Amino acid sequence: MVLRYKLEYSSNDYGYAKILDNILKKKETTYKIKKDDEYITLFVEDEEKSLLKISDELSKELPLSIFLKDFALEVVPQIPPENYHNTLDSCQKSYCSNCLAEIEKKELTSYYNPFISCQICGTTSNAKSLDIHENNHLQNFKTFKESFEYLAKKIDENKVVKIKNSQMQFTLKKFKEIEKEQQSLLCTNIDSLSTLVVGSKQKNIALLSLEKPTIKFNINTIYKNNHNIDFETVNITYPWDLVLYLLSKELHILGVNFLVIEEDTKADIEVDYENSITPPKISFCEDRIFLLENSCYEKRLEEVYNKFEEPSKSHFLVLLDENRLYEKSILNIFISSKYNDAVTFYNPEIGGFVDVLDYNLPKNISSIFHDISKMENGKTLLENYQNKFPELYEQALNSDISNLKTKSISNLWKIAEIVLGIDNIYKKASHSLLQKGPRIDYKLKQSNKNFNKEFDFISFIKSGMSFKLAGVDEKTLSLGYVENFFYMLSDLVDSVNEEQKLDGISFCGDMIADDFINKLINKTFTKSLKLYYNKDFPIQL
Repeated sequence: MVLRYKLEYSSNDYGYAKILDNILKKKETTYKIKKDDEYITLFVEDEEKSLLKISDELSKELPLSIFLKDFALEVVPQIPPENYHNTLDSCQKSYCSNCLAEIEKKELTSYYNPFISCQICGTTSNAKSLDIHENNHLQNFKTFKESFEYLAKKIDENKVVKIKNSQMQFTLKKFKEIEKEQQSLLCTNIDSLSTLVVGSKQKNIALLSLEKPTIKFNINTIYKNNHNIDFETVNITYPWDLVLYLLSKELHILGVNFLVIEEDTKADIEVDYENSITPPKISFCEDRIFLLENSCYEKRLEEVYNKFEEPSKSHFLVLLDENRLYEKSILNIFISSKYNDAVTFYNPEIGGFVDVLDYNLPKNISSIFHDISKMENGKTLLENYQNKFPELYEQALNSDISNLKTKSISNLWKIAEIVLGIDNIYKKASHSLLQKGPRIDYKLKQSNKNFNKEFDFISFIKSGMSFKLAGVDEKTLSLGYVENFFYMLSDLVDSVNEEQKLDGISFCGDMIADDFINKLINKTFTKSLKLYYNKDFPIQL
């Protein structure tokens, strides 16, 4: 009897297939593993009773992964006669359940040893000691257990501990309260998350996954009200190596559920060891995970990225490579808070990229008002706006926008904020409870060209002023500004598709990792075209 396990796995990394292979090596059975673009396929051949036992053991031994989306199981006639050679990756993984079994059993010599070598997940270390210095003196301990008890006690006494390893350097201190937006916290007790943040089963599981990512959580309302917090999020991670895990075990015993992670802070104690990993930083948006930071990807992708100076094209090229889309016709949408936005078309027949949309920023508010005055009813609109909002009009006219350098929708929204007197259009839109906002004009200037079309930001500002004069409130007006941007992009996709027949749409840039933007993408873009994202490479460097 042959069972086929089909695991939907969104990473190009072979590490998970390697773990699966390591688990099955220990079992007396016949199996083959195949890794392709979207799936890891496992075939196991054995007696029915043995297969049931193997399935049960796999469900317990196979670690969770942020890249593992779903799986299917079925009986097939035979193991297909193929070449099952897999290219193994070189990325070091975090610990697994087998590691914890090794270090948590008192009767084993590896008890509390953070430098074990694991035959399942591949965690390994050449380090032999954990060097702990206090007041420039090396501390001596008989066992690893004593060293972790000592560190936990010092942190509980409000001492700051600096962690130095071959991958990173940071300090840990006892958590008292959330102090700033997106502060980084290390959670020692997963059950305590609900005291600070709005958790979810999906996020909680991801914290404990093989990758041990840092995840952005929303601070819960009760905590915000009790501590007078006016920001939204905090970054939380779970111990990502065995040194931090064992330290956290001792802290949990002392009732310390969170630690503050900081950089370049003066420390009372320094801990040195050789091996560790750098955990990825991710964002959850509905059913999708975006990699904001990640060091575990094929290093040749850095060469691919460096072929262009423009970040939008660099990321697009990497995305094409990761998804093996070089033979496809793809339109890429790059939305960034840091770099120039871009809509770029790729087709193998043209041998490269073509810009579809260009955002040109105005030099000053005065030029915007001047161009509005030349439009139909523009002069009357300006007079009415000045009469109704005289202070806002003068303040906008005297505002300096020369520091807005990048050609991006985020900067265009900032200009609209100045003219309309709105504090943070995007934030207000994302907090609006309405289903729809007013129809803000997102137009492209008239041109005979199919590509390199220029955005009409004058109409973009003028329509907002008209709605403000009509009495539309800030949240509703903000919603109109944000959602209609995506309607414009959707119309642009349809227009290009009519001319060039697209095989898909791709997205990169840090702004796509926001919940609200991701919902708008899923809402506004055609379901007939497949959406592509980066796999292992960060969505923006």
